[in-house]
Amino acid sequence: ALIAELQGDATLIRSADDSRTDVTKGVELFSGDRVVTGPGSNLLIRFADGSELLLAAESDVTMDSLSAYGSTGMVDTRVRLQGGQVDTQVIPGKGPGSRYEIITPAAVAAVRGTNFRVSAETEQPIARSEVLEGKVAVQGDTAQQLVPAGFGLVAKAGEAPPPPKPLLPAPDLSNTETLQQRLPLAFSWAPTAQAEAYRFQIAPNEAFKQLLADEKTPTHRGFFKDLPDGDYVLRVRAIDADGLEGLNALHRFTVDARPEPPLPIGLVNGVVIRDDRPEFGWSESTDVTGYHVQVARDEAFREVLVDLPALKESRFEIEQPLEAGPYFWRIAALDKDGRQGPYSDVQTFEYRPIPDSPVIEAPAVGEDELTFNWKSSGEGLQYHFQFAEDKDFNQILIDRTTDRPGITIPRPASRRYYFRVQAIDASGYAGPYGSTQEFEVPPGSFWPLLIPLLLFI
Repeated sequence: ALIAELQGDATLIRSADDSRTDVTKGVELFSGDRVVTGPGSNLLIRFADGSELLLAAESDVTMDSLSAYGSTGMVDTRVRLQGGQVDTQVIPGKGPGSRYEIITPAAVAAVRGTNFRVSAETEQPIARSEVLEGKVAVQGDTAQQLVPAGFGLVAKAGEAPPPPKPLLPAPDLSNTETLQQRLPLAFSWAPTAQAEAYRFQIAPNEAFKQLLADEKTPTHRGFFKDLPDGDYVLRVRAIDADGLEGLNALHRFTVDARPEPPLPIGLVNGVVIRDDRPEFGWSESTDVTGYHVQVARDEAFREVLVDLPALKESRFEIEQPLEAGPYFWRIAALDKDGRQGPYSDVQTFEYRPIPDSPVIEAPAVGEDELTFNWKSSGEGLQYHFQFAEDKDFNQILIDRTTDRPGITIPRPASRRYYFRVQAIDASGYAGPYGSTQEFEVPPGSFWPLLIPLLLFI
């Protein structure tokens, strides 16, 4: 046998002298040799008849027997799995003497032409067999079970293998993302009934002879840190309560995440601005030659107001003053070849003009009250009115908020007073006070002063 593919790190322990070396692609394996894969690693072993075994991460196998019988095409392949997982594609045996077995501490899986998986736990003698094509004979200590395609079983050392049970169906990937423009990569699929977890794997093509990713997730969503831009295949299967992994679902997707978009700064989601000509800014990205910025009135960018495809700086100030309302913007980077990467997440902000300062009319003086009126500054506004004895408003007599452009207060004693008004919008933002107004309350009628005297006559 030989190492046909290698992803990551693995160790080869030679049976001849017990020497340890790093596994390399193309190295030959002989009977008794042992291979151990490291975390996040996997490799493909190809046998003399073309059968293949994909060894997952943190797995431990020994080549118990690797024999080929001359020109007959018959082979005797026995692999001992001490722990971990293997995914096998076995060529149909030629001749009655051909044999292919996966031996675990709990059971032996024997086949004659099939596609199946075997896993063994290192902490306890349990083996799982999952058959995708053909049939597998699982032999325990005292009995044997024939497992057909689409079924699997969990064997325990010292016990007869239980009857096979149906594997969970392939997950529905019809709505899974086909274009990945963000890192880490994020995938989602429809939940599978009775699934306790899922395994998702990524390979360069449908053959899955090399795993670029091999992860388990407790939900119907999966994340992977990074892959170079290009085309890939996602493989997902559901895992039931017994730990049996179900049928595979495949889905092609493309990674187009570079150059990565800059990080928007300042005008980020939900911010409210008062400047009608704001400055847009973003983080500077390395190895880029420019930026493409768009500003629109709608989230779908059908009504684009600003489209700058080749900015050199990491900021710009909008030229045309904005009208009141919400806005959306995004930014993409350009690489050294002028190729544009994906846009950043759309950011939204709202421009709300500063409420105009109310223009106050001359107060109307009544016998018992004073009425102040001013011009409306717009719909939906409130007004904050202050009436004080001093121009610095340290001695405030009236401090009141009203929904209408006017207010009436009791007539105070005759003297000089000061008053001012500011508008407040629906968000609670208060505009500047209008200019402070100075006003002198004239003396009232003398007749009320005579009433007490008349009472004593």
